[in-house]
Amino acid sequence: MAIDQNWLPTENNISDYLLLEELLSAQKQEFDILSKKKSDGQLNKMKMMMANRVLAPIKEILKNEPSYGFLDILNEDDMPTNSDLVLIISQYEKAMSNFREKYFLIDRLNIDKYGDAQARWSTKENPVQETEEEEDDE
Repeated sequence: MAIDQNWLPTENNISDYLLLEELLSAQKQEFDILSKKKSDGQLNKMKMMMANRVLAPIKEILKNEPSYGFLDILNEDDMPTNSDLVLIISQYEKAMSNFREKYFLIDRLNIDKYGDAQARWSTKENPVQETEEEEDDE
């Protein structure tokens, strides 16, 4: 899959991202506990379905990112273990962290009352514009 370098997330993508980031974090905490108790314990169908309900939309949001090809959805034919899921969630967390670093930027044109530039999401509807200073740095 070719990656579109000019692609920006939409405001809806960011709303979904923020919700899914919290849900993924909660799942990671729970599966970390399960993995410590019984790392080789197989997931049941319900846990796989719940995990995929969070993983699939995250993968969709990240479809234009370099990490996309490394993100797996759970397959019930493979019957992953608790530790497998913790590893998969860790990969999603890193991919989401990279997404945040790429699109949550300091907007030097968006100044607060103290004169400080504010960070915000760069989206299709409201992209962060590069300043001449940033272009010179490249």
